[in-house]
Amino acid sequence: MLIYSLVGLTFIIWTGIYFLYFRQQVIAWFSNRFGKDRPVPVEDNAPEAQLPFSYTPPPKDDKS
Repeated sequence: MLIYSLVGLTFIIWTGIYFLYFRQQVIAWFSNRFGKDRPVPVEDNAPEAQLPFSYTPPPKDDKS
C-alpha cells in the first residue's frame, strides 16, 4: 500500500511542478481550446447551392 501512496504522491507533485512551470502556456492553450470563437463573417458572393448527385446507369445493349 505504501508503494501506491508514493506513486500517487509522486504523480501529484510532478503534475504540480509541470503546471507551475508551464502555467502561462497551459492557460493560453485552454483559453484557445475552450474559449469562445468569433463568428465567421458572411460572404456576399456565396456560391450557389450544389445540385444533388444523380447517377444515370449506362444504356443497356439490346444485342440478343
